[in-house]
Amino acid sequence: MHKPVILFVMHELNVGGAERVVSNLVNNIDHEAFEVHLCLFKKKGALVETIAREVIIHDLEASRVLLSPHKLWSLILKLKPKVVFSSITHVNLLLSMLAPLLRPFLKETLFITREVNIPSIRAKYMPQSKKMDRFYKHTIGNFDYVIAQSNYMRDDLITHYGLKKEKVEVINNPLNVNFILSQLEKKTSKKLLNSSKINILATGNLRKQKGFDKLVEVMRYLDDRYHLTIIGEGVERALIEANIETFDVRERVTLLGFQANPYIYMKASDIVVLSSNYEGFPNVILEANACGKFAVAYRCPGVSEEIIQHEINGCLVEFSDIKALAKSIENHTAIHHNEIAIKETTKPYEVQNIVHRYQEIFMKKEA
Repeated sequence: MHKPVILFVMHELNVGGAERVVSNLVNNIDHEAFEVHLCLFKKKGALVETIAREVIIHDLEASRVLLSPHKLWSLILKLKPKVVFSSITHVNLLLSMLAPLLRPFLKETLFITREVNIPSIRAKYMPQSKKMDRFYKHTIGNFDYVIAQSNYMRDDLITHYGLKKEKVEVINNPLNVNFILSQLEKKTSKKLLNSSKINILATGNLRKQKGFDKLVEVMRYLDDRYHLTIIGEGVERALIEANIETFDVRERVTLLGFQANPYIYMKASDIVVLSSNYEGFPNVILEANACGKFAVAYRCPGVSEEIIQHEINGCLVEFSDIKALAKSIENHTAIHHNEIAIKETTKPYEVQNIVHRYQEIFMKKEA
């Protein structure tokens, strides 16, 4: 008896939240029960090397997603998968258009997407996405199921896109604790963080969503014992550097750029900060907690008590209140936090639990 084919479709596999989720899924799904295929429009990105050998990778060798529908169309018809799954904005849009055209040939196939961000908020912070969003409103309903990362995202999808409740399933992001622990054991010759300082760590892509341009201002309200390190690269680096100069904190803020192993920095830090304007689901908090670190975060769309257990694994601060953020950092670096209790909060998100939920969806019938 042939195993059901699951086809995951992504653009590339660079180190990003959606890419980590998909790499965790393809590697940890039950390969005895499913034949797993991964389609990449371009086979590139640091996470390609992490994909298990049981996964069959298809490289479409295409530079642009929306200019290459014929290649994806052909692959889907050839494989006749039980499930076609996508989890990145432009691929989601393309599949939402292809799904109704493919259905006459693939009556048993489920088309499933995982939404990356909160639609109404994304449109507010990313004006360039508004045109695409207006179009996507008319096509997202072509999916059999839409995966929301949180209850907040589920409610927004239903309200913003008019999706039927039965089509939207909430599945949180998976956390690969074993992988993180293996990264923490790696030795490095790099100097990590200055142990004579109280180290604040933030990590993520340097774009408007993450709020790093404003985070650097927090150092104005903290004394010289504190040092802020930001890990990541992105289009807003120049703006962040300019703000560091404006606030005269150049000696107290370090932009480390991309780091293949951010976890050793998390472990070396005193506290992890999330300054985002919004999040689909804050992976950084899960990863910090897996390293035993307390997190301070702005209360914003996608970041709430769903993931922060007050004073156990983290603390929420009113959005955009920079002084309150500084005070919370000060308070929580002055006390000892229970690392065991912090790590315990990550158990519901462990990869095996989340993959099991996805497998249940993959074996469903049409909603």
